[in-house]
Amino acid sequence: MRHHLISFACLLNTLALLLGGCATEPSLYTGQTGYYAYTWEQELQLGRKSDAQIVQQMGLYQDDELAAYIRNIGNDLLQHSAIKSEDAPEIYQNTEFTFRLLDSDVVNAFALPGGYVYVTRGLLAHLQNEAQLAVVIGHEITHVEARHASKQALKQQLGQIGLVAGAVIGEQIAENKELARDMVNLGGELFQLATLKYGRDAERESDMYGVQYAAKAGYAAGEGSAFFRSLDRISEKAGQSIPSWMSSHPDPGEREKTILELAEKWKPIAGAPPVIGQESFFEKVDGLVVGQNPRNGFTDGQRFYHPDLRFQFDTPPGWRLQNESGAVYLSDPNRSVMLAFSLAKEASPLEAARAFSAKLNMEPTYAQESFVNGFPAYVIEGSISNQSGTLMLHSTFVQMGDKVFTFLGYGTTTSFPPQARAIRNVASSFAELTNPSILNIQPHRISIERADRAAAFKDLLPDQLPSGTDAQDWAIMNQVELDQSIERGQLLKLPASKR
Repeated sequence: MRHHLISFACLLNTLALLLGGCATEPSLYTGQTGYYAYTWEQELQLGRKSDAQIVQQMGLYQDDELAAYIRNIGNDLLQHSAIKSEDAPEIYQNTEFTFRLLDSDVVNAFALPGGYVYVTRGLLAHLQNEAQLAVVIGHEITHVEARHASKQALKQQLGQIGLVAGAVIGEQIAENKELARDMVNLGGELFQLATLKYGRDAERESDMYGVQYAAKAGYAAGEGSAFFRSLDRISEKAGQSIPSWMSSHPDPGEREKTILELAEKWKPIAGAPPVIGQESFFEKVDGLVVGQNPRNGFTDGQRFYHPDLRFQFDTPPGWRLQNESGAVYLSDPNRSVMLAFSLAKEASPLEAARAFSAKLNMEPTYAQESFVNGFPAYVIEGSISNQSGTLMLHSTFVQMGDKVFTFLGYGTTTSFPPQARAIRNVASSFAELTNPSILNIQPHRISIERADRAAAFKDLLPDQLPSGTDAQDWAIMNQVELDQSIERGQLLKLPASKR
């Protein structure tokens, strides 16, 4: 199970949103009283609670050295930030920040209130040097310092934030917002997240301080402008002017220009030349997984495989599949019903079924012990009513080894019956994965290499590229054009050959 989320600005734990009134506390930047939806202490709590869900939902990239590299840059930037200044208001002093590297191929960085900053391996694959990374991390530190999430929540009536399931299960699947909202309410810890989109002024403020912090830390902050050109190219390649997650952001072209202007303003007059850090950065990302990691699950035709957990199941024709670290989600072509596949916490199918039924206060219309391809199982069906109406549910709990897997399918009284058989068939197709070629499949990785000759970039690429990528993708990752001349000896990110 693996994450393929559309990027988002900031995630919040909805369990902590039921706050009364607003907070009046000093701004880090001006010292003057500001108005926020949450107190700083509440923001710290929000971050702690949501961080555990982010890690579960998206997964951490398993490279201790690279993760430490991210943390070190983040902590270095913090020493030049407002929150670490001597005159920072008392409520902010001693705030600890957490910097995490997420195992997602989406090009993204985001922050949670209270000092949690995240970057993805997909982002690292599209950066060219340490200076660019510093600008991005500095940008996210500013979102935390400026309390942009708390300010935005205040605008949205003191935390009454509409749930946007696209932040959890992907906008491609969650186009039926009412049904998606029900799923968020039903899904427990995996789904108790909401999203806030920052306004353009907040993004501009984060750009401003992000560049300032990077420059003060000794980096060539102007390097960050090239990354915004990469975002523009990613958007163009996807066939849209601005990705949906950037719809409230300033245009990348505008930011590309602004970053250069800001960097010039903070350029040191004398002293050591600013750090670009390409070789040190490339040394750390050499061997980075690029694209989807099939070890965490992949589809081939109508079948979903998970080599690490050694299972497989079939998917209905035409259904969309969203693979995340903590769950797999499927939706019919009309997005009228949904099916979630995940691990249960209980030790047996019966215990999982009882916990599920009790949690939803559901009166089953069908409940029966069963077997799925030789594995002990329990099937339960019924309906529940909520503010949106009545939902019909099917859940199959299957035990393989010491793990209990859950298939939860649901829809309205109108949409569920026509798709009930398809949902049951997905659950009944669950089986152990035994194919050695699939069990041993490995992800594609980046190899840092020096060009062996002077040539156009496209001519230095291997004939066969990793599945799911093309030459333009690799050009964007290297921040060059396909026809751009590359000098002999120039460092490049190229697909690593599988041996």
